[in-house]
Amino acid sequence: MLCKLRSLGHEVCALEEQRDLVQGARWFSEYFKEQGDGIPTLWYDPRRGLEKLLTWPFDRIFRRAFEGRNLVHRMWVIARALRRFAPDVVACSDGFTYAIPAAFLKRLGLMRARLVVSYIGGDILDCPEYGVGKRRTPMVSWLIRNSLPGIDSLRALCDSLARILIREGADPSRITLLPIQLLASMTTLDDIYSRRGQLRASVRQRYGIPLDAPLIITISGNHKGKGLQDLAAAWADITAAVPGCRWLMCGPDNPWLEHGVWPVLRAQGTSGTVHFTGSLSGNDVFEHMAAADLHVNPTLCEGLNMVTVEAASVGTPSVTSDGAGISDWVQANQAGLVVPAGDVPALAKAVITAMQDAATRLTWQERSRTMATDFSQDKIATGLLKLFRAQSPS
Repeated sequence: MLCKLRSLGHEVCALEEQRDLVQGARWFSEYFKEQGDGIPTLWYDPRRGLEKLLTWPFDRIFRRAFEGRNLVHRMWVIARALRRFAPDVVACSDGFTYAIPAAFLKRLGLMRARLVVSYIGGDILDCPEYGVGKRRTPMVSWLIRNSLPGIDSLRALCDSLARILIREGADPSRITLLPIQLLASMTTLDDIYSRRGQLRASVRQRYGIPLDAPLIITISGNHKGKGLQDLAAAWADITAAVPGCRWLMCGPDNPWLEHGVWPVLRAQGTSGTVHFTGSLSGNDVFEHMAAADLHVNPTLCEGLNMVTVEAASVGTPSVTSDGAGISDWVQANQAGLVVPAGDVPALAKAVITAMQDAATRLTWQERSRTMATDFSQDKIATGLLKLFRAQSPS
């Protein structure tokens, strides 16, 4: 998105953490991701800098609640970046690690720029049992709640996150619903969508899946919070009801798979119908999605879940849990099915229903593509620029 905003003619600069920075405590470069991108960047090592001696007594107080980081030292670094870049707008990409120190600077009168903060899920969710979000200790709650008054505009990626912000005391008039953008352009996604038939065959051949096999796909971090153990528990019923059905499991080989997913499949005798791809990146993600009949997202707790959007963008509908913010879009667009998070029988029934009804999946396919346009780079960039230019409510 930084490059997108730059291409629209806006001056963009960045502050980025990098541990073990070889250039010293801080380093300025004329680029961010690659030379020539035109995004000046101030890099800093959070463990170095003489100012740490001054901020250390205060950082000791907040360190445990601030994810082990140094809150006041980070305020110092942000203030240095403000002096160097003199921005009109400061945009924080999450509502905790940068937004809290920036908001405190704003409340202290040390920042004049407009402050726009994105809330992505893990920054304000409270699902420690699934390894997601901030455990609500008194100090964590204090940090979140006392940062809110210093923020001019709060960008929530979905309605469920907006509701959490309101419960924490945020002014609803300062909250705007604006999700994350798709990483690929609509032109690229249209091309992949047009090759669904070809990809259906080539991906199946790659993993030794029969060409006529019904295929569901999951792409995630494969940790406990993603709920693959629930799909595994439902898998025997699904394969019994949908003969020949295969599961294409994509993503990293997280230790949770061997602890909580593969044992369930082996006990059922269904592990041979599950094909593990490992991590995917770039267009491989979209091409694998396009090859499947159905995407399944059994997540237990997260903010948005962009994988469901990625599937929708190439015409693959989803069965998703209501533990993900994307469920609001799926329901509103009637682009798939939503089930209660953690409800294994409901998940099995929904997947079976979807896989047995090709005509309905075809309808969902078109509606999914329509839904995905809400996440195009152009639409999100337009929304961000509107937030950057807006006046704070009095």
